[in-house]
Amino acid sequence: MPDQQMGLPRFLLVLLLLLQLLGYNGVEGTRDLLETEDQELEKQLNVMNKPAVKTIKTQYGDIYDCVDFYKQPAFDHPLLKNHSFHFEMKPTLVPKRKRDQVSSEDKEPIHTALIGGGCPIGTVPIRRVTKEDLIRERNASKVMSFADNTLGAHYAVVRTRGGQNKFNGAGATLSLHNPSVSGRQYSAARFMLQNGADTIQVGWRAGQSHCFNTRCPGFVHVRSDIPLDLVYPQISIPGKEVYVVPLYIDRDLANGNWWLLVGDDNTQVGFWPKRIFTGLADMASYAEWGGEVFGPPGTPTPGMGNGAFPTGDTHYDSYFRNVEISDGGGQNIDAYNTEPFADNMRQYKVFDHEHTNLRHLVVYGGFPSPPSG
Repeated sequence: MPDQQMGLPRFLLVLLLLLQLLGYNGVEGTRDLLETEDQELEKQLNVMNKPAVKTIKTQYGDIYDCVDFYKQPAFDHPLLKNHSFHFEMKPTLVPKRKRDQVSSEDKEPIHTALIGGGCPIGTVPIRRVTKEDLIRERNASKVMSFADNTLGAHYAVVRTRGGQNKFNGAGATLSLHNPSVSGRQYSAARFMLQNGADTIQVGWRAGQSHCFNTRCPGFVHVRSDIPLDLVYPQISIPGKEVYVVPLYIDRDLANGNWWLLVGDDNTQVGFWPKRIFTGLADMASYAEWGGEVFGPPGTPTPGMGNGAFPTGDTHYDSYFRNVEISDGGGQNIDAYNTEPFADNMRQYKVFDHEHTNLRHLVVYGGFPSPPSG
């Protein structure tokens, strides 16, 4: 993987079903066992990488296969074998969102679509899985949330308080940053909807990753020109320019599918079908917005957001603005009854604000931990 690619944040789409995570449980030891592992990885790649109608290679070295809509990884999910979905699907009834109020300093990143118009109609772009991807998944067996209390993971988020919450969606506009990471570290900004064991997250991530994007079966991709797991080529420079991306998850009030909307024009990229969920077969009961970092136990953890504590100045801070939820009736309103939470306030901080122009504002960030010894 090119070094340039490793240094830029990627679009992050997470489907977390605790009983349905992908992972390779290989064994390590003798040369014979390692050769067996390698053969098993090759078999997995042959199954996972679908036949391509067309192949697109990006400037960062990623290869996207244009896969027939009906052969995309989503339909490997056992609950989607007998489906009636099609590539021209759109939400039946989702809340109408106002256009994001863009400040004069903010810019949306360009080149979020694939070059040359993307894939042919009737196909969707699927990032080709590599052996290195599978090895990373083997070494990081599950997606984490702060509720897991996983060693090496830290969080600075604003979250909804307990109670009889019913959410049909959530979203925000996220500033894009490039925290320094190495090895198995990662640093992410994401928002999350949850009900019981079911969790879906959207945001960006720098560093190593595992069961994300189309690697988690169940997300039905409908756009032929916008891939998941894309590299954002422009990032914010504190004090100079701020790049942002609006992201939303909305529940179709007619059939319960959860749709991913991207950009100021709310482009409908795809959806998580209701039938793959248990808790999220109904509305969400919890939401959060903020930063997450990870370093393997016993090693330093990376910086969060812009790599510094929030100052209160959005020209410098990493942030989520226009933080909103879709309530039980499907109305988009500013997120309410929220509280800040950080599990390591000495290193990472988060603040919950009401802002005159940016509405509900969450600012977060933090420094990398010093090397041990």
